[in-house]
Amino acid sequence: MAMRRALTFALCSLLLAGCTTRGFKSTAPGGDDTGGPSHSLRTVPSPVQVVGRIIAVDLLSLVVVIELAPYSTVPANIGGRSLIARHDDLRPTARLEASSYLRGRTVGARLLTGQPQVGNEVVLVPEAP
Repeated sequence: MAMRRALTFALCSLLLAGCTTRGFKSTAPGGDDTGGPSHSLRTVPSPVQVVGRIIAVDLLSLVVVIELAPYSTVPANIGGRSLIARHDDLRPTARLEASSYLRGRTVGARLLTGQPQVGNEVVLVPEAP
């Protein structure tokens, strides 16, 4: 019985000691040494908003058709906004100008520069504040 109490006590002390949280020291320059995370380690959402993927390109008329991403929200003033088409490795392939033509889950765009390809991801260029 004494052995059982000793094992229970040892197990409880290990569990309680393992559950304590410890702060970490910031390695970022200018970080605070209070043990908590510094402001430079916080994640910030990307200003780039994914619109969708290119499903058709007509190089003669410079028209690009974009299928909207499943959960994308298109701004009401999409017409005239700058868009960037890019590969999956985030290399830009073309600059587009969105049209106000929105039908179902597709939006039209005009090709300004570059060589877009079917399957390229399309993102909104962030507006300056």
